[in-house]
Amino acid sequence: MKKALLVMAFIMLMVTFILSVQGEQITSTASMLVVNEKGHTNNYDEYWIKAYDPNNQTKDEAFKIIVEEEMIWELIEEKKEYFSSYQKEGNQPWILEQIEHPDPATTAK
Repeated sequence: MKKALLVMAFIMLMVTFILSVQGEQITSTASMLVVNEKGHTNNYDEYWIKAYDPNNQTKDEAFKIIVEEEMIWELIEEKKEYFSSYQKEGNQPWILEQIEHPDPATTAK
């Protein structure tokens, strides 16, 4: 009897966990970004940029994107435009997935 109750409790716990995980929405975006600002935490364990999509937003609507790789963060320049992809899970911050300079041959002049 005790074993059956423990198994049922475990199953209910797992179902609750699975349902709560499925509720997390993952949002992924690819867009042009203009980088306004770069920064990091005081202990250098998190690197970030503040940027906006010049096709849909203004400078005042810049948002924070976490850059997980310090070397990538070092290469990003302020006041430059990039093509990028970034994503977020639920209420978590945006995470940079990819960033590159736009190809001048395909950029409208």
